[in-house]
Parts: sequence; structure tokens; C-alpha cells
Amino acid sequence: MRMLRIPVLAFVLLALAEVPGVASEIRLSKGLPHYVRDMEFYYLKPRPEILPGLLRTLASEGILDHNEKQFMVAAFLAELASRGKVSLDKLASGTESIKGDAATDARHTLAWAAHLARLPQEQELLHVLLKPGEATLRSQISRSPAPLSAWVVDEPTVPRMFWGAYMATGDVAWLDKIIDAALRYARLNAAGRQHDPDFAAYASAAALLYDMAPRHPKVLERVRERLKEASGAEADTLRLVLRDDKR
Repeated sequence: MRMLRIPVLAFVLLALAEVPGVASEIRLSKGLPHYVRDMEFYYLKPRPEILPGLLRTLASEGILDHNEKQFMVAAFLAELASRGKVSLDKLASGTESIKGDAATDARHTLAWAAHLARLPQEQELLHVLLKPGEATLRSQISRSPAPLSAWVVDEPTVPRMFWGAYMATGDVAWLDKIIDAALRYARLNAAGRQHDPDFAAYASAAALLYDMAPRHPKVLERVRERLKEASGAEADTLRLVLRDDKR
């Protein structure tokens, strides 16, 4: 069984591998690689004090100008906010120090985070974060599911949002959502249903799991647990994630 590979970098936040040579062209600030690693492994070493700098750096370096990355960071912050681990109000006030379009990207990221976290003060935050001319975005946010757990895997961005939430707290429920989507990919692929409407979204989840698992022992541990209950194409896919293709 061959698993469909979708280009995904080891850390999906910088998933630009599909553009030849782009890695050498990205202009990284001194702090960006540091913040990227801190975010990826935040669940292992939570440091709330770095979050204002993380948001500011991601925005200033243009990372949040890409929708899929903006949504993943929003999910990361939403998971923390929903557990009272970060104040989105304080992060919102900090966006005043960010310049130009980066400030807009930071505001929009926080607006999505407030919605995904289903905070009681969501409307007050949106009033602060969104300008009068951003009615279209406000409408898009209001029509989107909330909280994050209500989202379904119907486009490739969604598994990455779940991964963002997992990076925040290490809650296995988010990991299981990604694994479930990867197993759905396995079933569709084995049945030759590559043209199903949501196939690309499920394949994205499988590729994400394949790339991230080797970097995270806890992810590998959960995949091994799920493998005990799997069979057929599902088991094959999980073995590939574990780099064990033995039957």
C-alpha cells in the first residue's frame, strides 16, 4: 500500500517545501526559528511569557499573511485561551506595537482565536480587533463553527488547526482527530475513491501525521496505541507513520 504524500515540512507552520528553493529565500529574523520551535513543543514546556513576542514575530515575518498558518496559530492561541492559559485581551493590546500589514495579520489571528475558543467576551474582543471596514471578515467569523472542536475535516487547513491546538496543550483529543482523518484517508485510498470531495483534506491529515510523528514521542506513542485497534489499510497507514512497513 502506497500512501499519498503531500509536501509538508517538518514544522507545518513553515510548510513551503512545495516551492523549489524557497527555503533559502526566506528571510528569517534572529528570533523566528526560536519562536517556531517554542511553539511546536509548547505543550512540553509552556511559557506564557513568550506568547506576545511569538505573535509579534510571526506577524512581522509575514507568517500570518498565509491563511493556513494564520488559522493554525489562531487554533494554538484558542486552545490556550479556552483553558485560561493566555489572555487574548492582553495580546490584543500588544498589537498596537506591531507596524503595517503585520498588525492587521495579528489582529485577524486573534479575532479567529477568540471565536475558536468560544470566549464569553468574543464580541467585545472582535469589536476591538476588527476595524469598521472589515465587515466581511466579521461575517465570515460569525458564520464559522465554534468552538474549534466543532470543525470537521473538509479541507486541508483543518488538520493543521487541530495540530495547532495539540501543540498548545498536548491534549490527545486533538491528535485523535488527526489520526481519525488519516484513517479515513486510508479507507478511501484503498477503495480507489481518490476523487471524493474531502479526499485531499484526509490525505493532508495523513501527510501531517507522517511528518510530525517522528519529532514527537508522545505522538508516536498514541499512533502505536491506535494501531492495536486497526487492521487492513488503516493499519498499513499507521505502520507507515511509525516507519514500520512490516506486515
